[in-house]
Amino acid sequence: MQSDESLALIRQKYEKHIKYLKAKHKSEVQAKDKEIEFYRQQILDQSKLAKMLAKQLAKERVNVIITNQVNSTSESKAMNPTNSNNITARDINQSTLNSNISGIVTNAINQLPASPQSDKPGIKELLTELQSAIEADTNLSDKNKAVALKQVKSLAEVGKNPQESTMQEAGETAMTMLKGILAGLPSAATLVEACSKLLPAIASLLLLP
Repeated sequence: MQSDESLALIRQKYEKHIKYLKAKHKSEVQAKDKEIEFYRQQILDQSKLAKMLAKQLAKERVNVIITNQVNSTSESKAMNPTNSNNITARDINQSTLNSNISGIVTNAINQLPASPQSDKPGIKELLTELQSAIEADTNLSDKNKAVALKQVKSLAEVGKNPQESTMQEAGETAMTMLKGILAGLPSAATLVEACSKLLPAIASLLLLP
């Protein structure tokens, strides 16, 4: 009788141990699955970012026809051939394009209300500061500068109605694009340092994750 009770106790402990091992194995497998999913998502996000950057840069390759300035440059080269290799129509196009974009961004930001608190910047003040930091950074190429400024304009549009779902998506895309551009800059770059404070503050005001 005692032997039967001991056998039952041993069997009970055995089954309990088996259940423990199965639960532990399941937990470990789930942890591994989560880790795999995390890295898979990281790869997808990087791939998505690369595609978005490529798409934006491709748009910037479209030639902007600025007849008056190109003609003026051509005449200048004819009169002063020694400078013919220093300035090109493409340089003028890109420079003028960036100038035009800056004006558009400024107009978009100016449509936002000023901060009601003089000692605390609102979305208008933060985006203005971000625009200035982008325009002043010497580490950014003209093309990347144009792309970055367009993202600031997108964020300004989001600021008009941050709770709208389509605006939220546009805001997240703009943030992703800006972070991708920053990733290509030296860690000591002025823009990187500025954005480390500006982007979280902007995201908070625009209700972005």
